[in-house]
Amino acid sequence: MKLLTKRISLLAAFICCCSIMVQAQSFSLETYYAQADGKKKAELKTAMKDIIVNHTKLSYGSLWTYYEQVDYIESGDKLQVFDYYSDYVAYFPEPSTMNKEHTVPQSWWGGGTGVAQGSDIFHVLPSEKNANGAKGSYPLGIVTGTISYPKAGVSNTRMKTGKDKNGKMVFEPCDEYKGDFARIYMYVATCYSDVNWQRQNDLGCVLKKEEYPTFTSQEFINMLLQWSRQDPVSEWERTRNERVYAVQNNRNPYVDYPSLCEFVWGDSIDYAFDVSKGHSTGGEIPVDTTHVTPPEPGPDTISVKPVDSGLIELASLNWRGAYHSVYGDGFEAVDDSTGLTIGYYKYNSNINPIAVGSELRLYMNAALVISGAEITGITFYGDRSKLNDMTIDGQTLSWANEELTWTGHMEPFVALASGGQSRIKSIGVSVVQEIVDGLDDNYMSPVDAEVAVFDMHGRYVGSSLPHKRGTYIRRMNGKVRKIVVK
Repeated sequence: MKLLTKRISLLAAFICCCSIMVQAQSFSLETYYAQADGKKKAELKTAMKDIIVNHTKLSYGSLWTYYEQVDYIESGDKLQVFDYYSDYVAYFPEPSTMNKEHTVPQSWWGGGTGVAQGSDIFHVLPSEKNANGAKGSYPLGIVTGTISYPKAGVSNTRMKTGKDKNGKMVFEPCDEYKGDFARIYMYVATCYSDVNWQRQNDLGCVLKKEEYPTFTSQEFINMLLQWSRQDPVSEWERTRNERVYAVQNNRNPYVDYPSLCEFVWGDSIDYAFDVSKGHSTGGEIPVDTTHVTPPEPGPDTISVKPVDSGLIELASLNWRGAYHSVYGDGFEAVDDSTGLTIGYYKYNSNINPIAVGSELRLYMNAALVISGAEITGITFYGDRSKLNDMTIDGQTLSWANEELTWTGHMEPFVALASGGQSRIKSIGVSVVQEIVDGLDDNYMSPVDAEVAVFDMHGRYVGSSLPHKRGTYIRRMNGKVRKIVVK
C-alpha cells in the first residue's frame, strides 16, 4: 500500500510538473501583471494586490495534499518535504512529525484558519513540530541577545530565536532563506492589507490595516529590503511560485520581479514600474530624466582608467555608531580617498573598535564589512600580537608575518573573525572602480548634492549607489568616478 501511495504521489507530481511546463510556454508575466504597469509606490502595491488577491482559497485541512505538489524535493524513489525551519528530513505522505506553520502568525489577525490568509499556501509552510514551536508567534528580526534553538534532535542551522536590539523576541532565519521570508512577508502585506491586523505589543505584530505601507515601521521595511538584496530570488523560489500558481491560481510578484520591492518600499519608489522589465536583479535601472540634460557629444567620449589600490589607515577614520540589519550594532566610517564605507559590527559593539594603540580590534564573531564598490583584493596589516584566523567567502585564512591577503570578487566585502581577537592597523584594497576623465565642467552640475550618482547618460539616480546592477558615475568630494555594480 505504501509503495502504491508513493507511485501515485510521483505520478501526481509528474502531472503537476507537466501542467506547469505547459503553462510556462503560454504564460506571460507582462500580461498577468498588466494593470500594474506604469504605477508607483502605493498605487503599484494596490495594483499588485488587485491582481493576486482573488485566488483559489484552499482549505486548511487539505494543505498536506497540496504540499505534496508544492513543497516536495525528489529523494531517490521518495518525495522529501522541504522545510524552511530545520534540517529535519521527512517524507510524504503526511508525516506525523510535521506541522502547518503560519509564517505570519494567526494571532496577528485574531486566529482562525477559515479566512483566506489562514490557509494561503504562500505563507503557510510545512515545518517540523519542534521548530514550529520554537518559532512561535515571533516576527522576523535580528537576534542580538541570548539565542534559543529548537529542541534537541532538530538541527538549528535554519533558524534561531531571541531578543532583538529593542528587547523584543524575534525569529531569525538562516542567511540562505532571509530573502525568501522577506518576500513572503511582502506578499502577505500586499495581498492582505485590508485585514484587521492585531497591533497589541505583546503579539509583536508588524502589520497594520492600511494600503500603504502596511508594515508598522520603516526599520522593519529596511530589514526586509536588506534581506531581499543579500539573498536574491533562488531557483527553488521560482519553482515553488510556479507550483503554487498551479494550485492556488495566484503568484508572488516579489518572486517574479525581484526588484519590485524597491519600487514599492525601497530606492525606486519615485519611478514608474515597467512590467516588461525588471524580471531579474540585472534589469534596467530606472532614471529620473528631469534633473540633468545628457552631455554632448555623449558618454562615448568618456575615457576611464583603473583606480590603483589604496591603503586605509583605520585609526585615522571618523567612526560613528551604526546598525547593520544582518550583523547588528557597531560602528561605521567612510574613507575619503576611496569612497568606501568600512563597517564593524556585532561583538563588543558598545565599545569604540579603535584602541589606544591605533589598531582596530576585531573580536571573535565580529564582522568587518566594506561597501561602496566591488572588492577584488584586500590585505590586512596586523599590529603586534593577537592575530587570529578570519573567515572570508567561506574560507578560513591565517596571518603570515602580520599580513592576511585575500583575492576574489565581492560586493559588499565581508570578513568574519573566526578565532579570537585580531588587531588590524590598516587595510590595502583593490576595487572595481574607475576614474572618469574628459568630462565637461558642466556635466552633472545642476545637482548640488554633496554626493550624487548618475547613470551613464548623465541622468541623476540618487545620492547613493542603487542596489541593482549597472554602470554609474558618482560625484563625491569633488572627485568623479565610474563605478560598476554587479
